[in-house]
Amino acid sequence: MKKKRALFSCKNRLRPVYLSGGGRPGPLAGRKRGRIYIDGSNELSMHYIVLDLEWNQPISWQSPVYRKIGDKLIFEMIQIGAVKLGEDLSITDSISLPIAPTHYVQIHPRIRRMTGLGAEELAGAPAFREALEQFAAWCGEDYTLLTWGCDDVSVLQQNIDFFECGDIPLAPLCDIQKLFAEVHELKDRPSLQKAMEQVNIQPDEQMAFHNARNDAWYTALVFQTLPEPEKALQHALTPKNLIHKPRKSRERTPAERFASARAALESDTALKPTCPRCGRILALDGEYIMQSPDKYISIGKCRNHGRLLLRLRLEKTEDGEVTLQRAAAPATHANIAYVHTKQYAARQRGAVLDPDAGLDHVTRSNMPFEERAF
Repeated sequence: MKKKRALFSCKNRLRPVYLSGGGRPGPLAGRKRGRIYIDGSNELSMHYIVLDLEWNQPISWQSPVYRKIGDKLIFEMIQIGAVKLGEDLSITDSISLPIAPTHYVQIHPRIRRMTGLGAEELAGAPAFREALEQFAAWCGEDYTLLTWGCDDVSVLQQNIDFFECGDIPLAPLCDIQKLFAEVHELKDRPSLQKAMEQVNIQPDEQMAFHNARNDAWYTALVFQTLPEPEKALQHALTPKNLIHKPRKSRERTPAERFASARAALESDTALKPTCPRCGRILALDGEYIMQSPDKYISIGKCRNHGRLLLRLRLEKTEDGEVTLQRAAAPATHANIAYVHTKQYAARQRGAVLDPDAGLDHVTRSNMPFEERAF
């Protein structure tokens, strides 16, 4: 095996955004790592860098921008976070680099909710190439990259390919998650939070999950607990070719934001649903029926593919707006009979319900035909 070195040279290096230096010593404090042998013949003297990424996704798989570039870029990176580890595996430095998206510029509501990153937070941030150059400069030389799981490496590679950044060298990524599962003899790979619980690492109230720098920090703390952490080098990651394969007979749209529940129910998303198979606008077979303040169902008809069960899910956001998701799936005879019965009963009552009433106090319910996808 050839010696792995990551060299970076740039005449005009951009200064990275350093958030923190130093860190708590791990359980291996006082123990020198020395040199790491890969195959018994070549040796590496390196330092570890734990990496985590956050990325955005299209607002809709039917959006013009996704139709244009979706076969080349499914997820666009919006943050790089990393920590450096010293000889005793203690955290010695950290970095957080926000990235301004240039294609999927509208942050998906779910991503905004999870990461806390939106247009305001990313305003003035560098584009992907500039951020990657800053990160490579911060990494320095003779290092190896570690990450939790196999997702980051594929998203990173796709962004590097799409933005033509192959000239910026980075070390290979190795998987801490796989090593952790082996050490603890786990059948399934645990999430980062589950792994922290297993080794009694308490999250910091000031460091929320799904922030790239924070997650890299937490991953490093888990890495410190491994008895032979250098074995992570045996789990080098290979990027996968990311391809979005929408289901032919089913569909679930991303969440869209509206001023109110009434506005959501009067939107094209609700009133002009499309067939998942052919994309034609469905003819609604009657009005939507409220199952609970956040759930509505109806039947749509496609002249090519028959009837589909349509389900709407509403959710009140912290800023008072309402998100709407729509799901469609082939309707069974039981689905059709149930919806038609409820529609008839609603017409007999004649009462018009306020769709915004009760949305603030929604509790989980088990309604007929409700899918786990929501």
